[in-house]
Amino acid sequence: MTTPSSTSTDRTEQSSTAYKWVTDADAFNQLLVQASQVPRIALDTEFHRERTYWPKLALLQLRILDEIFLVDPLAVDIAALGNVLESDTTFVMHAAAQDLEVLDRACGTAPKHLFDTQLAAGFVGMVTPSLSALVERYIGVRLPKGDRLTDWFERPLSRNQRDYAANDVRYLFDVHDRLLRDLTQLGRTEWAIAECRRLQERLKPNISPELAWTRIKEARHLRGRARCVAAVLAEWREVTAQSRDIPVRFVLSDLALVGVAQREPKSIDELKSIRGLDGRYLKDSAGRDILEAVAKGLRLSPDQIATLEPDEGPQLDKDLRAAVTLVSAWISQVAKEESLDPALLATRSDISDFLRGAESPRLATGWRSDLVGDRILDLVEGRAALAFDAAGGLLLERRRDASSENKEKFNP
Repeated sequence: MTTPSSTSTDRTEQSSTAYKWVTDADAFNQLLVQASQVPRIALDTEFHRERTYWPKLALLQLRILDEIFLVDPLAVDIAALGNVLESDTTFVMHAAAQDLEVLDRACGTAPKHLFDTQLAAGFVGMVTPSLSALVERYIGVRLPKGDRLTDWFERPLSRNQRDYAANDVRYLFDVHDRLLRDLTQLGRTEWAIAECRRLQERLKPNISPELAWTRIKEARHLRGRARCVAAVLAEWREVTAQSRDIPVRFVLSDLALVGVAQREPKSIDELKSIRGLDGRYLKDSAGRDILEAVAKGLRLSPDQIATLEPDEGPQLDKDLRAAVTLVSAWISQVAKEESLDPALLATRSDISDFLRGAESPRLATGWRSDLVGDRILDLVEGRAALAFDAAGGLLLERRRDASSENKEKFNP
């Protein structure tokens, strides 16, 4: 596999970045006119959600042609950007998942056409690269490090904050062009576009409240009545956090939630004796609400609890559990040989879904199916076998028959 070329230039970007600071409706409307007339726009956001449930947009960065705009959403209603997001314009973004959620909250929609540079880089052999890593690889520039804890709601923003924000879109067109070149060279442009489309389809990252318990590691280990109570409590906590727009930990900590599920308290005094459940969690009607959730959970049976385990298709046969590990090792080998991010090709969950016959598994369609799908079936159904080569790598070989010593190698 030919490795795509990269620039050999090495310099650190130190000069201030030119940009336009947009703080009024007229300037923003002029920006939208320009945005509606170009084939692509580079976009990034700065936001906070440390003290809120929903992400709060603090800054919008755009590059349109050769101009960079920093839009202040505290001064400008950016909802009108939604018309451009839904147009045929391609939005070039990096690690866009959270930005898509932010845009959906602020504009009521997300880009119709997306090119995520981090995701696309997985198809040229880079494993979840940062924007800085991509810019250094392709442009030869080392971006200055920003303050990870910077307050983007601060006004006025400092010059360093503005320069850092502007650099988030400054080089996206150049990275986009070079990635497209390498993807074309490898014949993977459609693969990357399809994966960006999958990212758009997963726009809503917040799972439904009834499944909130599945995000709590300790709760997943509970069984019987304790799991039922944990599930109801987690749902109540999620709905409460959403309605009050505060982080779930401000409603009830994970430690307290699991403690309540295990102890099954019947009174406020019993609640107060549970580790991690101090007075701040029992203000107003919270104590009564927790007790009501406990009582509701105790009335349920485990089969009434919502779960992430899909209902569609059979469960993975216990005889195939070892095959997941075996296939996973081979997938890593294929990814290495094909210059692919292994997690992009297939996770253990993807393999399990494929082997158990889940509805629409990722490995059953598209480029993944073409690359490894059929050969996984050949392996688990006995038509192929894995062997080590001289370098310690794994080879998938066709079995002509069970006793034959002469096997035909499958080329990845």
